[in-house]
Amino acid sequence: MYEKFKIIRVEGKNFTTIMDDVVVEKNLKLDINNKFIADLSCSPGYEEELAIGLCVGEGILEKDAIKKILTENNNVKIYTDDTDFSQKVALYFSSDCMGRLRPRKIIKGKENYDVTVQDIVVSSDLSVTPEKIIAGMKKMHEKAEIWKKTGGMHIAGLMFGENLDEFIAIEDISRHVAADKVFGYGIINNINFADSILFTSGRLPADIIAKISRLGIPVAVTRTAVTYSAIKVAENTNVTLIGFARGNKFNIYVHPKRITND
Repeated sequence: MYEKFKIIRVEGKNFTTIMDDVVVEKNLKLDINNKFIADLSCSPGYEEELAIGLCVGEGILEKDAIKKILTENNNVKIYTDDTDFSQKVALYFSSDCMGRLRPRKIIKGKENYDVTVQDIVVSSDLSVTPEKIIAGMKKMHEKAEIWKKTGGMHIAGLMFGENLDEFIAIEDISRHVAADKVFGYGIINNINFADSILFTSGRLPADIIAKISRLGIPVAVTRTAVTYSAIKVAENTNVTLIGFARGNKFNIYVHPKRITND
């Protein structure tokens, strides 16, 4: 996911030619039932996970409605028996952050709702110590191997399993895609999202919180900032939102009840 590239490094008045590690991206085409959905810019790898995580997280498809998925070169094809997916896709619009899909509304029954997803409440009895949050962020940083080489990647991780003792982390040039790939990995591997925590290196906006609320992930943690709209969505959907998790400190913005010293 990175290549050597000859560059000139300038330090003061000194010009030195060196080899540098530079991230590589690709364009991935997503089709549903042979209908074009989006062009996605992403890092190579976990293409099926990306497609599944995107479609389920964005509310385009339910996971049980995905009947088959094929990857051919730079094209991922999903086949579904959900005949209403075109209507759901029509409720999404473009973003310069990632491809052409951004949640504007979701469909609940016959009614449309905006990104605040007022009708979704994450139900989870998960209780986690501050030490576990700190350990998860440290684990994610340890797994950011390509970022350490290039400085050009985001990373998302999912802590899950009995006693939260398992961890999957995936790097990508896009913070949204990194999260979608982790979501897709969780769906494919039947991870119990209700007992899991999302970690990310990038800013947490409302659309990612909307995705994890649909999946039922109760806690989201970022090393950096959260946005105001993310706070409002997390507040509405009962997601515990944590930002600036660095060293042994972090900020809890809403629903602190899941973070306990007990």
